[in-house]
Amino acid sequence: MLRTVLALALLFGALPRSLAADAATDTVTRFHDSLVGVMNKTPALGCEARIGKLGPAVDSAFDLPFIAERVLRRHWKNLDEAQRAQFGAALRRSVLITYATEFATPGSVRFSTGDSETLANGDRVVHATLQPAQGQAVTLDYQLKRRGEGWQVVNVLAEGVSDLALRSSQYDGLMKTQGFPGLMAGLEQQTQKIRNRCS
Repeated sequence: MLRTVLALALLFGALPRSLAADAATDTVTRFHDSLVGVMNKTPALGCEARIGKLGPAVDSAFDLPFIAERVLRRHWKNLDEAQRAQFGAALRRSVLITYATEFATPGSVRFSTGDSETLANGDRVVHATLQPAQGQAVTLDYQLKRRGEGWQVVNVLAEGVSDLALRSSQYDGLMKTQGFPGLMAGLEQQTQKIRNRCS
């Protein structure tokens, strides 16, 4: 019966809402599992090895091309294809290095994926919790967009603070004052500073 329902849903171009919700939640849960799995192997892995192993998980869970365009906002249309590709690669490297650095101690955190909700534009928000071994829990809200038959993250809010908004504000300032070369230099400097803590 379930196979028939799925086949009919795909035939008419959409999954039932409950199944769509599960798919969005599954995206977040799979990413958490991948992150914890790599983190728990840290004693046998160096920083670059963790970055390499996290790459497929980040590429699958996050719509990085969409995020790259959104964080540059109106500046995006003024970039040529080579500059867009350069920025996208630098942003991806920054995201990977941040995860590899901040989640490098086995058993230091655990994730719990909670419920989800549908926004007015059809996006979904999956609520989750990051619980450090010591300290207070951090609420995470993942915003996802439908991509084909699955869902990908386009923004993460930690305690209500939007990563997309923070990056957009920072990068917008660099583009206004220093142009694209200044943006790339600033992003590289920021990424290298985080990389220096990654071992």
